[in-house]
Amino acid sequence: MTEQTIPRCTCGGGVEPEGDTKRIIFACAGASKAGQISNEAAVWLTKEGYGNIACTASLAVSTPSIKKKVEAADEVIVIDGCPVGCARQIAERAGVAPVQEIVVTDLGIEKGGGLDLCEEDVETVVSAAWEGKGRAEEENEHRPSGGCGCGCACGGSTDTLVVEWRHIGRDIENTCERCGETGKVVMDVVEQIRPILEEEGITVRFVETVLENEAIAESNSILFNGVPLEDLIKGIEVTSTPCTSCACITGQDGAECRAVEYNGERYESIPPDLIARAALRALGLE
Repeated sequence: MTEQTIPRCTCGGGVEPEGDTKRIIFACAGASKAGQISNEAAVWLTKEGYGNIACTASLAVSTPSIKKKVEAADEVIVIDGCPVGCARQIAERAGVAPVQEIVVTDLGIEKGGGLDLCEEDVETVVSAAWEGKGRAEEENEHRPSGGCGCGCACGGSTDTLVVEWRHIGRDIENTCERCGETGKVVMDVVEQIRPILEEEGITVRFVETVLENEAIAESNSILFNGVPLEDLIKGIEVTSTPCTSCACITGQDGAECRAVEYNGERYESIPPDLIARAALRALGLE
């Protein structure tokens, strides 16, 4: 490993370790270049004193030792290889709320392309952690406006819109018909509003979460900064209707998938106008 010259913020806007802050780092360590970069970055961060790498597999099976480590930590950090967010999902299902999630592919690094890791890519992820990228918006509200000159991106707006689409099935091509249609609409809406919001200093991020078949009740759902669409638009009611596609995917006879009712109409795939309105309301712009 070459000697690094990563800038560390000293203006109070970054996340330079404060006192004896104890951080624990979970990496997805997936079977792809991005996944392995997540693990290597966690190792580098441990050596640099940012936090301590921990076993994500142990967290998934809730070993007593990992529970003690989490309880003793002040902050839990997650490094995921791609937007599926395996490490984040494992943490959340274990009842652990990460204060920071770095997604390798969100930093312009390809997911695949072999397992030969580039030190420059690892440094990019390590720098992102030190710079505070992926931290909860409320933790960044205290940051000063304007540039600080430290190269840490701590100046300017810190507003972020995270649009999360949840579904069963491996991906958009292998989910149920209504979930797939919703996914296409969500991605279209995100691409339409992204340039508009980014002009206002708001970062827009799309996250695709693949659910286990047992979580079918959450399939075909959309969250905006963690808030479900139905909680953002008054009058929307969640229901479910029989779905032959879900039955095929899950092997469950009579499987039902989420749908919403609004103004007397039932929608099995979420319309774009409702998605756009929910996005604006999540940001307090409507």
